Amino acid sequence: MKKFFISIFILVIFFAVVFYLGWTQFKVKPGQVGIVVSKTDGVDENPVLNGQYSWYWQFLLPSNAKLKCFELNPLSCEKTVKGSLPSGQIYTSMFTNADSFDYNFTFSITLSVSPENLVSLYRENKITNQEDLELYLSGAADTLAQLASNFYLQKLQTNPSFVLESVRREDILRNVKLYQDCPEVDLLSFALKESKVPDYMLYRKLQGSYINNQGSVFEESNSLENEESAGNLTKNNADNYEND
Repeated sequence: MKKFFISIFILVIFFAVVFYLGWTQFKVKPGQVGIVVSKTDGVDENPVLNGQYSWYWQFLLPSNAKLKCFELNPLSCEKTVKGSLPSGQIYTSMFTNADSFDYNFTFSITLSVSPENLVSLYRENKITNQEDLELYLSGAADTLAQLASNFYLQKLQTNPSFVLESVRREDILRNVKLYQDCPEVDLLSFALKESKVPDYMLYRKLQGSYINNQGSVFEESNSLENEESAGNLTKNNADNYEND
């Protein structure tokens, strides 16, 4: 009977150790998400969350599995996009205009990823550590800022009197389609904080003047070439007459 209880005790200890080795949720701190990576099965598709039961047999094999933990804090940042309309500097210098046709947009953006999408990013080798995750989110914010800036510029090009503040957040997001470039990212907040837009009406006016001037220069150049050719032809004819 004593041996029986000893055997039961040993089995209990054994199963307790087995359970402890495969129990992963206690290894993940609050606010973190864990990813199980093993030599036998690669990257597991299910994220490990604190307070949510999870057990993996892969940890029973020595040095077979590891748990990668990430902080899933949303990234809040400001992104500024600057630039100038094509040939704007040329028009400014030629017509002594004070407007350089520069533009800039400053956006306030907050992004995050879900635990499931975090696993997808890791499986696709887009991230390997916390720094990579933050860089990925920052890059997604850069992409969103550039897409939104392009959207505003297209609107202004079509309608120079277009008011940026009249566009709703939903309209911008529907047109920029961030999900196509960064499908794993969740956009929590987006706002245009500051902006400077070029005068498209003046830009088109100077652009037209520049094109007309270029056309005049081209016509004058052709006229001078024709006169020079005619002069050379007359001189050649005269030379030929003397030789005869």
